[in-house]
Amino acid sequence: MTIAALRALIDEELPGIPRHPAPRIPRTRFSAKDTPMTSPVPHPRPADPTPAENPPITVGALIAWAHAHSDKAVRRLGDQAHLALGQLRTHHHDEQELTDLAAKETELEERLAAVRASMAQLKPKRKAPARDYEPATVRAWARENSVPVPAMGQIPAAVLTAWRERDTRGGEA
Repeated sequence: MTIAALRALIDEELPGIPRHPAPRIPRTRFSAKDTPMTSPVPHPRPADPTPAENPPITVGALIAWAHAHSDKAVRRLGDQAHLALGQLRTHHHDEQELTDLAAKETELEERLAAVRASMAQLKPKRKAPARDYEPATVRAWARENSVPVPAMGQIPAAVLTAWRERDTRGGEA
C-alpha cells in the first residue's frame, strides 16, 4: 500500500519521470556470496528538464505538502521521509565530523613528531663519564692486596678509592 501511495504521489508531483514496472523478484533465501552486486530494481532516470510553468518541487516543500495532505497514507509517507532525511543528516554530520577529527589527529601527530625531533636535537647528549682506570687492572690489584671485589659488575667506590691512593702510599694499600 505504501509503494502504491508513493507512486501516486510521484505521478502527481513529478509527471516527467517515466514509470517502470517493478520487477517481480522471487522470495528466496540468499547467502551473502549469492547476493548480486547490482540492484535488480532499475534506478530511476533523471527527469527531463521541467517546463517553466511546472518548476521542480523541493524536498522540504514536498514533505510539507505530505504533512498537510488529507490522505493518511500520504501523511505517513511524509513522516517517514522526514524521519529518514533527519537520520541521513545526522549520519552525514557524524561521518563528516569523524573525517575532520581524523585529519586533525594526523596533523597533530605530525606536529608532535616534529616537536619531539627538535627536542631530541636540543637535549644535551649524555656521555658516560670517562674512567681513569681499567676495571681488569683494579680487580687484579684488589686480588693481589686481599681487597674484596666482585668478579663482575660495578667496582665499589671504596675499592676504587683504595686503588687511587696506592700511588700516594707507594703502591700498597
